[in-house]
Amino acid sequence: MRNILLLFGILVLAACNKERVRITGHLANADKKVLHLDEVDVYENRTEDSVVLKKDGSFRFTFDTKGPCFYQLRLADNQVIVLFPKPGEHININADAGNLLTSLRIKGSNDTEQVTTLIHALHDAKSRLDSIGTLYEKATEDSVKDRLSEEYQDIMDSHRKFSIAFILTHYNSLASLYALYQQYQPGTYVFYKATDMQFFKIVSDSLSKYIPDSKHVVALKAHTNKMLGDYQAQLLIQKAGNLEAGLPDVSLPNLQGDTVSLRSLKGRYVLLSFWASADQSSVDQNLAFKKIYNRYKDQGLEIFQVSFDRSAETWKRAVRFDELPWISVHDSEFPNSMVAASYNITQIPSNYLIDKDNVTILAKNLTPAQLQLKLDELIK
Repeated sequence: MRNILLLFGILVLAACNKERVRITGHLANADKKVLHLDEVDVYENRTEDSVVLKKDGSFRFTFDTKGPCFYQLRLADNQVIVLFPKPGEHININADAGNLLTSLRIKGSNDTEQVTTLIHALHDAKSRLDSIGTLYEKATEDSVKDRLSEEYQDIMDSHRKFSIAFILTHYNSLASLYALYQQYQPGTYVFYKATDMQFFKIVSDSLSKYIPDSKHVVALKAHTNKMLGDYQAQLLIQKAGNLEAGLPDVSLPNLQGDTVSLRSLKGRYVLLSFWASADQSSVDQNLAFKKIYNRYKDQGLEIFQVSFDRSAETWKRAVRFDELPWISVHDSEFPNSMVAASYNITQIPSNYLIDKDNVTILAKNLTPAQLQLKLDELIK
């Protein structure tokens, strides 16, 4: 009997070890810093464990998982190391906390190693884009600006091709999710075109077969199906001639929870504006728009403003605090937003000035000063 119990215990222990993930390593220059192990969930991150690093920077975490998962190691200053471990993997990490990303070296998890390569490539692309952006702001000659714009686009195209290759190579890995949702900066996505839906479908279909019970996969599949459904519905409506092609409708809840439609504003000049309360440029622009709105609201102007805040309560507080007087609605689907995709919103703040016919776009991304001049021209 004792031998049977011993054998049973050994078998249970062996099964547990197959599911256990071990994460070990060293972080230089991290004495007394707190290192957190977070599980990255669909809508939020949960801290599973934490350790105060000693002088040698060594650390160790263990946890059990029955399938591929998404975690991160996070320092107190929000520097993160992205992890895509599988059951039974022993991941070894070495880095310098003073320069975490460029010094990062990972072994023991193929998916994590591969996505780290992608993260390095994105970091390099962002650094080069920032440098060109700085040069563009200082440039005074149109020829120089044109050349810099071409270089800027070339960098984005190059990273996009690299990312597509990554997805087509890792379509059966959760790491492909990271590739799909890459951002150059908050709100500016690598994949944002209508044709990019094919990559979402490739990854969704593959992961649904490979790890169908993953919360991330379930959410991706729902988002992909919604994108495809909305796109097909829009095409059918346009083909049927029921709507004038050109401007997709925006129907979202306002502060009171009532759905307000962009199409309901036909007959007025509409500034369709996109923002987020955490973006200071958006807030500054809103304060300038208030003066313009108060001047022209009785002469045919309306502002229809879409918030991309993650929290509806944060959005409501910001609208009330700044006393924004126009139509304010909230897109709870962001960053998986069909509205953002339909209007090709790659950065915030962004805006479109729409004619009274509710079809014609008169201007895009107007500054407050430019909006003032345009309205002076339109409203005489």
